[in-house]
Amino acid sequence: MAVATVVGMSNTPPAESSAQPAGSGTPPAESSTPSAGSSTPSAGRGTSPADLVRAFHLAFGLDARSTPTEVPPGLAAHRGELLAEEAAEVAEVSVGGPLDRLAHELADVVYVAYGTALVHGIDLDAVIAEVHRSNMTKLGPDGRVSRRADGKVLKGDHYEAPDVSGVLRRQGWTPPAAGTATTPGA
Repeated sequence: MAVATVVGMSNTPPAESSAQPAGSGTPPAESSTPSAGSSTPSAGRGTSPADLVRAFHLAFGLDARSTPTEVPPGLAAHRGELLAEEAAEVAEVSVGGPLDRLAHELADVVYVAYGTALVHGIDLDAVIAEVHRSNMTKLGPDGRVSRRADGKVLKGDHYEAPDVSGVLRRQGWTPPAAGTATTPGA
C-alpha cells in the first residue's frame, strides 16, 4: 500500500457522510484526535498492531469504535474493498517476491484488517486469541497432526470451533434477534 493511498484514503466512501443519523443503531466514532504530526501511539499506549492502527485512525479522523457495532453498508463495503486490494497485492508478490515487498504487503493486510476491526469496534486481539485456542485443538490427544496432501492442518475429532460470538458478547456486542436485519438501513 503506497503512503499516498493511506494518507489520502478516507474510511468513509466519498458519497457517504461519517455522521450517523439519530437512531441509526450505529454509535458515532470516537472523536479524540492526537496531533496529526505524531508518529507514535497516544501516551500510555503500546506498540501492538491494534494500538498503532488506533493511533492512525484517531490522527487522521477515521472511524474508531470501542464496542462491536454493525456499520452502514457503504462503510462495510469500503473496508472490504480495502482488504481485498491488500490481499491481491500479497498474492501478486507471494511467489515472485521480492521478500521485502512481500513483508510490506503482509503488514498492509494486517494494518487494514486491524483498521476494519476498529471501524467495527472489534477487539481483534481477543478474537485472534480465541481462533488460536480453537486451532490448537486440531492437535490430537496423542500429539499427532493430521494434514492434507498440501500440508494444511486438518480438524480432528477433538477440534473445538472458535466461539467468536462469545468473544464479541464479552466486548459488549448484542447479537441481533433472529429474523432481524443485521446491517443498519437493511
